[in-house]
Amino acid sequence: MGLLIRLLSASPKLARAFRDISIGIGAWVGLLVGQANLERFQNWLWGTPQEQNQILKQLPPLRVEEEALLVEFQQNMDTQYQVRLLKRYILTLPALPAEGF
Repeated sequence: MGLLIRLLSASPKLARAFRDISIGIGAWVGLLVGQANLERFQNWLWGTPQEQNQILKQLPPLRVEEEALLVEFQQNMDTQYQVRLLKRYILTLPALPAEGF
């Protein structure tokens, strides 16, 4: 559960999509992960950034495997962001010989 919260905090867009999906399956999640974890996750998902940071600090430390996955996920998200910036920049470049290509 801690890894899921950390992954979603790394990508706000992914967190919003997950929130929309979780509304539909929220009743089943309570049965699978337990009421305490569900309440903590809901508080994080719909909380303010200050509340989210406080919940992240209260989570138990990650295992080595989870930490490696989190680092890889963050690198992937950073790469995707840089690619989007590069695509945006490329669209502003002149494309025709008359435009200075």
